[in-house]
Amino acid sequence: MKTISKPRKRTASPEAERRAWRRIMRDFHVRAFGEELARINFLPEKRRKAAVAEMIDYARSKGVKLGRPALGVTI
Repeated sequence: MKTISKPRKRTASPEAERRAWRRIMRDFHVRAFGEELARINFLPEKRRKAAVAEMIDYARSKGVKLGRPALGVTI
């Protein structure tokens, strides 16, 4: 017969848990996307879109052609 486990009690305050989860998420984004894109991922939506537009404009000013889809990029 299986016994039903009791729910664990929270040991940290909700604010401390929120900070810990945010740090975990940020560390994941840094590993997955790099430091700059991790920073941009956590900006408010309006500022994030502006930052991406700035990156695109900068790439175009350096001669990057954006007419073709990126090859070798996995989703």
